[in-house]
Amino acid sequence: MLALPLLVHATVPVGSRSSVNEANTTAAVPQLPLRARLDKETIRAAVKDLPAEPAPDARRFGAAAPGPTAGEHFAQGFANARLPDCLHADGLKNQPTFFLNGVLALPFIAVAKLRGVCR
Repeated sequence: MLALPLLVHATVPVGSRSSVNEANTTAAVPQLPLRARLDKETIRAAVKDLPAEPAPDARRFGAAAPGPTAGEHFAQGFANARLPDCLHADGLKNQPTFFLNGVLALPFIAVAKLRGVCR
């Protein structure tokens, strides 16, 4: 919509532009700068004509997903604080095994025991 005046001026041939302007001088209103044409009433009318914005989605901002309760937070901290048994599934959670998994991670069990990150 803002490009419409540019299209109107682009379609008028250059030679006939002066004749068009001379013919409409009596009916043409002088173009004031944009700052002079904008006043408070014009701005209020334009804002009033805008469509209403939809309400923001609460799930988008994390309001629908509540955080852990105090008891859950304490239980998670307690579970992470105790040393795991070296021969159980979570025995190597504090020992990096890099890219080795399964049987290739067996030497890291001894390293974890020596470092004291499992019991």
